[in-house]
Amino acid sequence: MAFQGSLNELPLPDIIQLVSVSGKTGVFSLKRDGDAAGEIFLRGGHIVHAEIGDLQGEEAVYELAIWPEGDFVFTPGRETERTTIQKSNTNLLMEAARRIDEWQVLSKRIPSTRLVPVFTQQSATTSVSFTPQEWQLICKVDERRSIEEIAIGLDSSPFETCKLLYGLI
Repeated sequence: MAFQGSLNELPLPDIIQLVSVSGKTGVFSLKRDGDAAGEIFLRGGHIVHAEIGDLQGEEAVYELAIWPEGDFVFTPGRETERTTIQKSNTNLLMEAARRIDEWQVLSKRIPSTRLVPVFTQQSATTSVSFTPQEWQLICKVDERRSIEEIAIGLDSSPFETCKLLYGLI
């Protein structure tokens, strides 16, 4: 029997904790806004694989964990051969909780990874220096691609890309 609900009611780490304590094997299928979707697989209660778009493993878990809304369905018994996660559930979920807290700060300036960054016309009288990561990000900003698309081009997670953007803003 499937277990389903809304991420508006409970954050994903809490839901995973609830199911994993019972030692279940299965998959969490998550959907948001009709087009974003991801999966987190459990084997014997342990998170073993996750994916969303091009992200897999731990970064996929973290990316899904910061979703403030969306729907989930846990389908017991559905397995995967893949094992892309070695960390314990406790370590994964603690890092996910940390990122949720950090996302609450970032989202005040960057409310969605679907936004398209643009340059502003401000006159600067001081010189500016960038880290190599910031420069790579600036080179990808073309005022057409979303943060998610830029993250793919940087081979980075949207979360990490937002952290860089937040620093530049």
